[in-house]
Amino acid sequence: MWIGDLPVPQNVRDAAVSVSPITVYKPDLPLGLQLKDVAVALVRPNGQGDDHDYLLTVMGEIQRSSAVGLFLLPSSAEGTRRMLSEQRGQFIWADQDIEPRQLVVQLRAAAAVQPRLNKLHTELSAARTRNDETSQTLEDVDEEMRLAARLQRDFLPRRLPEVGTARFGVLYRPATWVSGDIYDVVRLDETHVGFYVADVVGHGMPAALLTMFIKKAMQTKRIVGNSYQIVPPEVSLTELNADICEQNLPSCQFCTAVYCVLDTQTLTLTHARGGHPEPIVVHPDGQIERLWVEGSLLGIFPDEEYQAGTYQLRRGDRVLVYTDGAEPLLASDPSDKSAAGDDSLARWLNLAREELLLRLAAAADSAVPTVPGARDDITVLVLDIE
Repeated sequence: MWIGDLPVPQNVRDAAVSVSPITVYKPDLPLGLQLKDVAVALVRPNGQGDDHDYLLTVMGEIQRSSAVGLFLLPSSAEGTRRMLSEQRGQFIWADQDIEPRQLVVQLRAAAAVQPRLNKLHTELSAARTRNDETSQTLEDVDEEMRLAARLQRDFLPRRLPEVGTARFGVLYRPATWVSGDIYDVVRLDETHVGFYVADVVGHGMPAALLTMFIKKAMQTKRIVGNSYQIVPPEVSLTELNADICEQNLPSCQFCTAVYCVLDTQTLTLTHARGGHPEPIVVHPDGQIERLWVEGSLLGIFPDEEYQAGTYQLRRGDRVLVYTDGAEPLLASDPSDKSAAGDDSLARWLNLAREELLLRLAAAADSAVPTVPGARDDITVLVLDIE
């Protein structure tokens, strides 16, 4: 749905041809009613880009629906961009003069998120109809979990850095409001970038709390005198393991992790892993390699020391680091084209990074767990060497 005082601009019409027909908001009817069956609401404030009262009104109506709000903003609306970035999840923004092909990617990304929002709204609506007392309790819990989810997302990177030829993208799908997965991408200096993915055993709030501890405890570089030192991946995991063990956590809480450091000048990748699925390297010709290096689970053996491996990347290579919840999406052998199904990774390897992540997101949202209700958190971090 197009929400704006001006007619639908040409760039939006061109993008919609590849995505979905556009309906136009009727100002004489309540916005909430018009959003009932809308997947993506395109909002162009038209001179009200920094009018927070207007924007909060529109955002409130969208938030009460299951639509995703995509705001097209002028470059001058810096305050609104910050506000929308802090909200995350149901709201995204783009430049109002965005090219149609880039807008298509944004629209598809929003459409991939919308079924999950719709499901959550449906589940909450059904819960509220059972009885007033139960409904109020669930609503209180729901609000607390929303706040917890927002807090956890604040620990994730707001923007993935670009260092040299390294470009990153990520798929992050918690099984519930909060996740036992966490990832980070850190620019270490002008030529080095570090990135990790960790997966805490279990789900829910206990697992989410441990991810926050991991975020704060993971050492990627340290000050030495008047200079700094990049902490090697094997040392980072060794120290993280010791820190987790020192907490004497109940319920046998432990985690798996992969940490990598890339030298963007030499394209040398140094990596260490603790009980985690091996990263995958995808070459431009479709061949794959798995980066195996020995390492046990984190948080079990206090004196465990982790090993490092090195790998020489080349231009055009792609690296995937993921949690075990993503393994069903990546289960087929990408090198065996004859065994690949229609939705297997083998058919997606050479897609653009954004398109690959959209396909994986759609597959994740449509997947049926082998045990009813036993969905797992899913994280896939993609590194492309351009």
